[in-house]
Amino acid sequence: MNYLLQPLGDQAIRIELQDTDAAIRTICTHLTAGSLPGVVDIVPGLSSITIFYEYPTTDYMILKEKVVGILETMPVSEREVSKRMVLLPTLYDGPDLAKLADKHQTAVEEIVEKHSSAAYKVEMLGFLPGFPYLNGLPPSLETPRLATPRSKVPAGSVGIGGNQTGVYPVDSPGGWNLIGRTPIPLFLPDEEDSFLLQAGDKVRFQAISEKEFVLWQEKVSQSAWKKEVIFNHEND
Repeated sequence: MNYLLQPLGDQAIRIELQDTDAAIRTICTHLTAGSLPGVVDIVPGLSSITIFYEYPTTDYMILKEKVVGILETMPVSEREVSKRMVLLPTLYDGPDLAKLADKHQTAVEEIVEKHSSAAYKVEMLGFLPGFPYLNGLPPSLETPRLATPRSKVPAGSVGIGGNQTGVYPVDSPGGWNLIGRTPIPLFLPDEEDSFLLQAGDKVRFQAISEKEFVLWQEKVSQSAWKKEVIFNHEND
């Protein structure tokens, strides 16, 4: 694994990951499990990890040595990105769907077909607990965020913001263009692994009917859904 360590101010250290297939979330998990003294937060980015610490409980040189020890002893298999494909059944009935069709001078059905036929990659999680920034949006669907964000976007809402698509894991204010909703929970606060998605996952959206949406809600309530939406894509 290729990386660079550098100080960020006097109370943070940044790990710049030079491998495009680095499993940032897994690395963060190992760093957290290392119980690094003085560390107050570990923040993943698109290609970096920033570790914030308290001085003089620890300092850059002490922390650097411990971080290198963790990185160098990580199993090789855990340094790579996820090999998972996550399928998100989606009811395309969002309040901005018709406006997007008008903006791009096409039919609603064309928007749905393009969005649901693309393969996306989770670049990072952020903004909200488990919110995935998904790259792979067809260029013809790129749309600026709303000029005035909504005060509340329901959990499960699927949206487009600029050249990315994403899913709101919890109720929240937001300015993405809403085109649909998925019944699959992305934030699982009562489980050991609280986030459905992780950096490196591939994601596809599957268009479903309102009746199918209700059926999926029933599966979720019975915790009988994960095996139907999570697959291995290593041999794709």
